[in-house]
Amino acid sequence: MPNPRMVAIDLLTRVADSDSYINLLLPSFLTKANVADSDRGLIQELSYGSLRWQLQYDSFIDHFTTGKTLSPKLRIVLRVGMHQLFRMRIPAHAAIHETVELVKTFEKSAAGLANAVLRNAERAGFEKLLEDCCEGKRPEEVLAIRYSHPTWVIAALSSALELDGKKEQLEALLEANNETPTVNLAALPNTNAAEYLTGEGLQPGEAAPTAFLATGNPEPYLSVPGVRVQDQGSQLVALALLAIADKSGRWLDMCSGPGGKAAMLQAGIASDGGVLDCLEPIPNRADLVRSALNPNLPGTVKVGYGQDAKKSTYDAVLLDAPCTGLGSVRRKPESRWRKTTEQLTGLTKLQGELLDSAADALKPGGYLLYSTCSPLVLETNTQIKQALDNHPELELVNANEVLNEISPQLQMGTDRKTAQLWTHLHATDAMFIAILRKK
Repeated sequence: MPNPRMVAIDLLTRVADSDSYINLLLPSFLTKANVADSDRGLIQELSYGSLRWQLQYDSFIDHFTTGKTLSPKLRIVLRVGMHQLFRMRIPAHAAIHETVELVKTFEKSAAGLANAVLRNAERAGFEKLLEDCCEGKRPEEVLAIRYSHPTWVIAALSSALELDGKKEQLEALLEANNETPTVNLAALPNTNAAEYLTGEGLQPGEAAPTAFLATGNPEPYLSVPGVRVQDQGSQLVALALLAIADKSGRWLDMCSGPGGKAAMLQAGIASDGGVLDCLEPIPNRADLVRSALNPNLPGTVKVGYGQDAKKSTYDAVLLDAPCTGLGSVRRKPESRWRKTTEQLTGLTKLQGELLDSAADALKPGGYLLYSTCSPLVLETNTQIKQALDNHPELELVNANEVLNEISPQLQMGTDRKTAQLWTHLHATDAMFIAILRKK
């Protein structure tokens, strides 16, 4: 059987080299490596944990390797070693020995260095090492090391919380971003999925009425029609549009890949005679949408850009816009390391173009739901303000009132009309939702 630590390192190397998301790569890696069921949890914790705490572990590694240049793979292996030392129930001697043995397989000359780093870290202890690495740092740098987030991300999240009157909750949010989320299942509307999952004894989710929690391996449930893996925040995005728009009309999912929200929309409108069109510019993601949709229900999937949507065609448009993804770092921990402030300019320009196209695609009386898996103000409220300025025919609907109707337990404040879910408050991705109606 394969060494689970080596599988985790190969997975992390692939994530680093290919800019792929770990949650998408992990299932195929486990299958191809023919991993024993007993090792799957270990591989997941080693890989996800090392990615989540990357900045903190790098600070520890740098503390003991001043003036030395480490190869990318050696750094990955040392992060995995640090994670075993400080956040897993693995004896220190085993964590150090296994890590050093792995280093010998690809960079034998670095085995001594790896051994010294890990033994020094173990002798220092976590709290003392954290204190030493934070000494003399600015407050934002201390938060970055303590919670393993880039400083610019911390500043952006702080601004978003302040806009929502929750600035004092910054550390609670950062802490929640590093927790391992429970797998959320979605039971599609107008199917027997909810009855099946209830019969299996799964606990309902607290945020979305279509959600169930899978504390173990979710794979056995996914063979049942109408069951999907989907965060409760994403489920609420689709449910909000289903709650207000004409379900007998023609709908558009402008940026539909990989298809989770499209599947819920299609299932929700088909029984009323509604038809869903999906646009997705990347061909392989368009294939994922086709796989997610029910071929027996009305719907089309086209490879194309949202900016090419036909004007005045749709009764409802979902624009789940490309964004930094900084609201989903629990499930995609690598997002926090890949995004930069420089990328925001291109993303916000694209978001604005898509909003203009979505407004044009709506029929009078139609609804546009704009969402991002990011709470950053430039990607959320700034975009909506600009859309309202550009399109006086649009009016803002109070999305918080809609969400409270769907799930009263959310207790969304209604003093603002755009809605912001928070990971530490709602146990969802930090989804932003704005609903616009064409007069």
